[in-house]
Amino acid sequence: MFSDEQGDRGARPPASVIVLSVDQFEVIFQVTHQLPNFQESRLMELGCTAADLQTLIDALREIDARVAGASRVCIWLRDDEAEITVEVQIPSGEVNDVGAPSTEVMATLPLRIGRRWYALAQLVVSALGSRELFLRTGYGADEVRAAVVGLDLD
Repeated sequence: MFSDEQGDRGARPPASVIVLSVDQFEVIFQVTHQLPNFQESRLMELGCTAADLQTLIDALREIDARVAGASRVCIWLRDDEAEITVEVQIPSGEVNDVGAPSTEVMATLPLRIGRRWYALAQLVVSALGSRELFLRTGYGADEVRAAVVGLDLD
């Protein structure tokens, strides 16, 4: 289901792309991991099935396992039948702040999940409130809101 190998992402361009800093990803990772605590009916209201949520969480775990030392996370949203992949790439010619080659974690997710991710993250933020959000994620409400904006495809 997941791929570590660099390779062709297909001839067709993605329907949309989410680009996150590693810091943004870490915040969103923690927020997304709160979703299983919500009733399935609340998630279904936002168009997220239990299978979609599991797919998202599995992909995020794969990304998180590879994000150390990366400069950013780039998530390609493809047609719903797209296979989920996660890989680490070194963009040609890019260097980080210390002059070392920059790396990015590339992932592919189904478009239907990516389109709902922002609303799902907003559900967590609004339902938990500032204190509970901090206790569960380790991040303050302003920090979470700033990171979650990266998921807004509009």
